[in-house]
Amino acid sequence: MSLSPSPAAPEAHVPVAMPALDCAAGRDRMMGDEAMYLRVLARFRSDYADTAARLRTALAAGDATLAHRIAHTLKGAAAMVEARCLRALALEVEQLLRAGAPADAPLLERLEAELARVIDEVALLLAPSAVGPAASDATLAPADLAHLRSLLDLGDSGAQDLMAEKRGPLRAYLGAARMAQLESALAAFDYERALSVLDAP
Repeated sequence: MSLSPSPAAPEAHVPVAMPALDCAAGRDRMMGDEAMYLRVLARFRSDYADTAARLRTALAAGDATLAHRIAHTLKGAAAMVEARCLRALALEVEQLLRAGAPADAPLLERLEAELARVIDEVALLLAPSAVGPAASDATLAPADLAHLRSLLDLGDSGAQDLMAEKRGPLRAYLGAARMAQLESALAAFDYERALSVLDAP
């Protein structure tokens, strides 16, 4: 008896992580003042990068009051920079501690990982353009913008190659925050969102 070939297994769908920061909402919170938003991000990195470690130390010492205060303060700071997932995790920790329940290890690990994601994105937004001599000499001509817009409109992955080639001048044209949004949209293959970022006033 012959056996029919087994049907091919469907390809696994790998979810694309959303950016840790909603930069557009962050700028809106600052009334469209990008420079102010970047200053707030810099303050967040300075004040909260070690928050997960401080929270663990307070819990290990049995100081639930301090741990609750740390989680509450992180929640507010995350809301200020529009780090929504981090805010939700900090709120969950805060509510557990307020109820007198311990914050479990998996929750603390998720909070720590999300805080690290936020700090990484903040670092990208605040970093000066990392371009070499050849890239720094490149210019962004109107034809380059038109070509990029056309590739995005067609959903052509060549948009990523063009962006890599023109990264320095494109970042200077868009600004750090919009460039980060464009890169995150392209990383998620969301060409429609990337096009809206490029065309935003």
